[in-house]
Amino acid sequence: MIQDVVQIIFIKDSRLLLGFRQNTEFLDQQWSLPGGRIELGETPQVSALRESAEEVGVEPINLNFLIQLSDPNVDCQHYVYVCHDWQGELINAEPHLCREVRWFDIEALPHVCTPTIPLIMTELKRYLG
Repeated sequence: MIQDVVQIIFIKDSRLLLGFRQNTEFLDQQWSLPGGRIELGETPQVSALRESAEEVGVEPINLNFLIQLSDPNVDCQHYVYVCHDWQGELINAEPHLCREVRWFDIEALPHVCTPTIPLIMTELKRYLG
């Protein structure tokens, strides 16, 4: 079984942050939310805090749990959090695994995204009301 993962939606106004994956063993050359595997002994929230620092160099001030969903292609769970406030400047902290990070309007996401993005966006729009 593949390890469960966390994904973090950094949101500002009506835009969210995506990273373009490169040199990864899974879902390479696709846009995705910052996140990664939950390590042994970690809770999903602790993993989301760690992944935020590792991938985009920030410390979330508030993490709100959005949804837990099953991956449509592999046997794992995704724990998705929303972050409106963070400390630090959002950067591409893993350029060897991410070509770039970029803000996208929620209504104008790129077409080449990881498979969970459409499911997450449906739930995010409900959350934002």
